[in-house]
Amino acid sequence: MTVSNISKITELTIYESPDGGRTVYARRPGSNHRELHLKDPELEKELADMKQQERWQFILAERKNNSELNHICEQAELLYELAKKPQ
Repeated sequence: MTVSNISKITELTIYESPDGGRTVYARRPGSNHRELHLKDPELEKELADMKQQERWQFILAERKNNSELNHICEQAELLYELAKKPQ
């Protein structure tokens, strides 16, 4: 390999995506260090929604052991049911 060919190889950038293109990282050949190159804006919203759903699962499980939390959950359920009824 000539110096010219080695120079061309080191100038390359490798793009990798662990999630089918929603998040894209860039790195140099031979390096394990990668930097965020592109992130789908909808991905952040989806991740936040998933965290919120997980949080609610913990809240609903904990309400069995916490009477005040259970009372608030009952009120939220009532409000939800009233809000979805046609007026």
